[in-house]
Amino acid sequence: MKLLLTLLAATGCYTATAQAGHSAADPGRALYREANTPASRLRLRDATASHYNEYLNKGTYETGYLRPLDGRRVLVIGQRYHVGQRVLQVQDSLQMDSTAYWPLVALRGFDLGTEDDAPPAAGGAAVRRYRVRLVQEGKQGIRREAVEILTSIDSGPLLLAWLPVVPEPSGLAQVLVAGPGTTPTEPLRPLELSQATVLRLCNSRADEVRSFATARHLRYEQPADVAKLLDYYNRIAVAK
Repeated sequence: MKLLLTLLAATGCYTATAQAGHSAADPGRALYREANTPASRLRLRDATASHYNEYLNKGTYETGYLRPLDGRRVLVIGQRYHVGQRVLQVQDSLQMDSTAYWPLVALRGFDLGTEDDAPPAAGGAAVRRYRVRLVQEGKQGIRREAVEILTSIDSGPLLLAWLPVVPEPSGLAQVLVAGPGTTPTEPLRPLELSQATVLRLCNSRADEVRSFATARHLRYEQPADVAKLLDYYNRIAVAK
């Protein structure tokens, strides 16, 4: 991956701002341009700097993929997401000190990490998939947020995800949310980790999911195990 990025930068074949930001087919093009006017850039720079602890991963830029509204998946050399401002800051591969701002409304989502990266030592996937979904959590009501997908596919019958939130005082936390993955207008909601609440999601397939959990020794109190249960539910729900 490092060699690929070096070649891309050296040949001028890729820049995050030029290639990802100026696709005429992208319905988010106008939103992108509006976020990158001089006045908007100054506002976002100041807002993100004054709440630096609201960046994912402590503000570290990570290689990954940008997913604009036009359906593309664009490799970027560095990106970081600010939860409070709902904006993804993307580095230009030729000028590392040059960045562009992508508002959440102009994206389907983004991926942190690439398939070539080694999985984290503590476990988990090398690629962390963030997708823009409606959520209903806390006092803010229904809104669009970037959630980290835990189930194996992004849009199965049921979806499990981590929602990054900014509590008071400022600082990041995570709320586990779940809900329909194939109905974009239905918001994801907080999920209490218990056998009763997880099986309630599975409706008529609850007995099958319960048997699967027992056979695989999966625990309803562990998010990774619940993701496996919902993956199983998605397979049998589609197969029926």
